[in-house]
Amino acid sequence: MEPGTWRSGIAATFEAAREAFEAAWSELRLTIPDTAFAEWRQDRDWRAEVAAKRARGEKLDSEIRSTLMRCVCGTTFDSWKTAESYPHRAHITAARAANGTRR
Repeated sequence: MEPGTWRSGIAATFEAAREAFEAAWSELRLTIPDTAFAEWRQDRDWRAEVAAKRARGEKLDSEIRSTLMRCVCGTTFDSWKTAESYPHRAHITAARAANGTRR
């Protein structure tokens, strides 16, 4: 059977259906890279973590306001503290000019 084609039908017994499934899975498994399974597990775990935070009534990290910024030089600083943010303005402005962006 070619990839992308569907098999369907009704088996006479559960055992026959199981054998057909195992045969189809053996063929399909060869076409799936191992990285796809790792990617799926990572996504599953991330979604479970998000659901657990929601169930506990917690906000996600992306929903928590923060004045911290990361400069293009790699330093993290508080954008509301002038003494911390001022040295990085030149870095950020230069990076934006190089990328052709204003914001």
